[in-house]
Amino acid sequence: MLALDQFSIQSLFSDEKYFFVPDISKTVWEELDYFGWVHPDGKSGFIALESPKDGSVKGVKLQRQNNHQRNPRSEMCSWCHFVHKSNGTAFFSVEVKGSDGRRNLGNLLCKDLDCSSRVRNPKYADSLMQEIIYQPARIWRLKLAMHRWLGRANLI
Repeated sequence: MLALDQFSIQSLFSDEKYFFVPDISKTVWEELDYFGWVHPDGKSGFIALESPKDGSVKGVKLQRQNNHQRNPRSEMCSWCHFVHKSNGTAFFSVEVKGSDGRRNLGNLLCKDLDCSSRVRNPKYADSLMQEIIYQPARIWRLKLAMHRWLGRANLI
């Protein structure tokens, strides 16, 4: 992913009132497929990504709902296919562009939106389901799932 600065990230989400950008000083941009973070209130997530159509940088706001289950269970992220033991995922939804708020699409994702790290970094080998496919295939699968979901919502 192209390196972004604080101002360019803020300009992607200029219509947000209470916008928060995490510290990006230690971010290794070459190892990211998208830059994602969760707002400190825990109710919304943000993604900055390159559009697969024209290569421009887009910003997408996600609504987040934590999983509060009585019986903890294993869940798999829809993007990176990492299987979390319990409470490692959250349900994120986006409003379909052009539906005037009448239609939303949801997905179960890593709760911290750190799928790029999980796909690339071997320190995340504690998944309950070990994969044998090689890293470029995992990266391609992550991008494909992300672009399909956001494409169905007309956001990229």
